Amino acid sequence: MTIPDRERTLKTTAIVVSYNSARDLPMSLGSLRELPIADIVVVDNSSSDDSVQVAARYTPHIIRSANVGFGKAINAAAAEFPDADAYLLLNPDAALEPDSYAELSRALTGDAKIGVVAPQMRYADGEPGISAGPDVSLLKEWLAALRVDHLVPGRVKRALAGSRLLRSRIPMLDYLDQGGPAAAADVAWVSGFCMLVRADAFRDVNGFDPSFFLYFEDVDFCKRLRGAGWRVVSVGTAWAAHRESTSTGAVGKNRLYRSGLVSYTDKYGTAVDRFLARALRRLPL
Repeated sequence: MTIPDRERTLKTTAIVVSYNSARDLPMSLGSLRELPIADIVVVDNSSSDDSVQVAARYTPHIIRSANVGFGKAINAAAAEFPDADAYLLLNPDAALEPDSYAELSRALTGDAKIGVVAPQMRYADGEPGISAGPDVSLLKEWLAALRVDHLVPGRVKRALAGSRLLRSRIPMLDYLDQGGPAAAADVAWVSGFCMLVRADAFRDVNGFDPSFFLYFEDVDFCKRLRGAGWRVVSVGTAWAAHRESTSTGAVGKNRLYRSGLVSYTDKYGTAVDRFLARALRRLPL
């Protein structure tokens, strides 16, 4: 007898990509050991610290690699565990509680059309982070880089985020609603800091595009999933803790983020998008 998908227990492989993450790995790997998952695998992207030794305290499954970037490392790990039903991707500086994992698992098994689900993000101070969003907007990226949003009073931001009419006409206003949906909601993309991916969907789109080194590989992945007919869902009843890693400094993070945006606009954008993305990458901010 075939068991309905919504009644199955997922055979999940958790994947953590490490780069000089010795300080962070106990957070992610410690939380993963509390979850009902089959395997934990760490891909170490040529760390120069004790990341490999720290990872070995939590799992025997360690893949040592050159620094190939996030997406390519995830692909390599998934290839080692082809019999998984799902892949739980978790940043080294993130942690997922059992109740939230159960919410993600329930959402994924409850609808066979869902390709990926993700929780909301919460920082150590309790503030929410951006874990999902609408389609990429070059206007939003420029406004953020110029810190224009800091000139807008909080009450105005809350009013804009609370207006369904305005948000239907100006999708980038979705970024102002960091509290996320009250329940499961379809979105354009979810963050790779923590996502539960159906293995069939992962294979359907050939995993992550290895041409992205870091940043926007998750946005691209979700765009291709949606193009292949899969749903991308943010689960408002699930939360994952996140503290930003110290493996890249602020300047380096901006450079990598904007280089990822250039890669994304090269793939999907107009000539104007590509010009704006390159100009933003040159911005000394």
